[in-house]
Amino acid sequence: MKNPLDNYRRTDLMTANRETILLMMYGGAMRFLKQAIEAGEAKDFIQMNKMVTKTQEIVNELRSTLNFEVGGDIAKNLEMLYGFIAERLLQGCLDKEVKPLREALGIIETLNEAWEQAIASLKKERVQSEK
Repeated sequence: MKNPLDNYRRTDLMTANRETILLMMYGGAMRFLKQAIEAGEAKDFIQMNKMVTKTQEIVNELRSTLNFEVGGDIAKNLEMLYGFIAERLLQGCLDKEVKPLREALGIIETLNEAWEQAIASLKKERVQSEK
């Protein structure tokens, strides 16, 4: 028998809109990266690499969804930031250091906050236009 919480999460993901999925991806990246940092601080480099790999998969997915035709300069800037994040993740693993991971986490947290604000503003505009 499957875990009901897993079923709920799967249903939530399958029925979510693009904005919700984006925030879920950022949330996952932050969660995995925090776990990687904790593992690195504990000198558990196998676990650190495992969590960094999960973070890299999310960052790669975020990069692959960029639309340069529609997004213009914003998409180009995000591409550069995602590239920098990927580089910091790799450097952290190669050097077995958490400092580059913390740098990557700071950028991801800043981007997440910006997306949360943008999405909240978009939702507010939608509600006002429906009145």
